[in-house]
This record gives sequence, structure tokens and C-alpha cells, in this order.
Amino acid sequence: MFSGRTVMVSGASRGIGLEFVKQILALPFAPEVLIAACRDPISATDLQKMAKSNPSLKIIKLDLESDADIENAFNVTQTLLGKKGLNILINNGAYFDQSDAGELRHVTRESLQKHFNINVSGHILVVQRFLPLLKLAVAERGSKQLNCQAQVVMISSIQSSQTITNQGGLRICIHYKCSKTAVTMASILMSQELQHAGIHVLPLHPGYVRTEMGGPKASLSVEESVSGCLKVIGSSSAATTGKLLDYSGEQLPY
Repeated sequence: MFSGRTVMVSGASRGIGLEFVKQILALPFAPEVLIAACRDPISATDLQKMAKSNPSLKIIKLDLESDADIENAFNVTQTLLGKKGLNILINNGAYFDQSDAGELRHVTRESLQKHFNINVSGHILVVQRFLPLLKLAVAERGSKQLNCQAQVVMISSIQSSQTITNQGGLRICIHYKCSKTAVTMASILMSQELQHAGIHVLPLHPGYVRTEMGGPKASLSVEESVSGCLKVIGSSSAATTGKLLDYSGEQLPY
């Protein structure tokens, strides 16, 4: 069962991220503090409406391309949590330029850099900066003789697989697919480094979802995808850390 005293979701203003916030708030054991991070909180009207009726929901600014934003987000989160650590960090924010087929003959350094800055570098640096709060959650749970664990969830994709490259009908998309492969590899490496600290890292494929990014022909609704993802997150353990799973819990080839 998905449970965490404190949870943070990035890319929370729309799509899968917004649905994570909705479903987490509706859980029987909702978090004491749920932090929804997004690039522009002022324009995140759906989040703002939910926050009015859910005092546990806190909205913060986080632009994954900005080191200053990551630092400010950490400081604000630390203040909001007080002496609590961060039990679950869901790194969901992503970028995919659908106007560009990402073919070798047309791809540009600028496009490659933007995909990697947001999808890869931004999330790695968020984990790095928020690590003290994750470690604090482990220490807090350990002191209460609970399961000594904090979680980092990296929303990756089946597109990151080197053996499955055309799932979902995407074009070449060398910029997006390579960035998602890097997300999965980063998750594996972070899991190896952090498992001894009691922190599990889960690269997670949410499925081919009907969002602005996935398009109207995708096979899953956001409700179905996130419901499955929450079950997988809730059942993950040391045995699954660093393994690429999908929303149904199936392990995918890298």
C-alpha cells in the first residue's frame, strides 16, 4: 500500500503529475504534507483549487532547468516539513518536443540539451539536493522501528529500453528516447549508491497515457496509469530497487 508521511511530486500541474496529487490526496492514509512542485504555481489553477480544500497540499515553484530554483525548492520544502524528513520523492516532470521528429538528420544540440537538462540533469540534481531530507526520513522511521526506507521514484519510460524502441508508435525521437534511457541508467546507479542508506530508487514506466504528451490515441487514461503506479510504488522494496517496472508491476528490459 502506498504510504508516506511526507511526499513530493514534481511536474505536478498537469497530466500524470496532477493525477498523482489527486489520487494521493484521496488515499485513506493521505500524507501529512504533500508537496506539489511545478514550473509556474500561479498558473496551476487545478492545484490551487485543490489546495484550498486540502491544507496538507503545498504548492512550490520548481524549474528543473534552474539550479537556483532547485535550491529554493529545497529550502522551502525543508521549512514546510520542519523536523520531518521526506519519505517519497516522485520525480515526474518531463519535456518532449513533439514538433520535432528527433531524426538524426534534423536534431540539434539545443534540442538535445533541453531534453537532457529537464529529463535527466534536473532530476538527478533534485535527488542530490533533497538527499538530506530523504536520509532524515530513514532515520525517523528507523527510530520508530518502522520499515527503514525512503523512496525516490523516477518516472522513466519503456522508450528508455534498448530492446523495445517503438512502443507507443513514437517516431525516432532520438532526443527524448536517449534522455529516458539516461533516466533509467541514473536510477540504477543511484539505487546502488543509496540502498545502503535505506533509500530505494525506482525507475517507473507509467504506460502509454492519454495526456498532452501521450496524445488522444494512447491506450491508458491518467487515472488508470496513476492508480497502477501507486500500487507499484507501495509494493516496491529492496528487491525492486533499480529495476525498471511498469505501472502493472511488470519488470521491463533495459
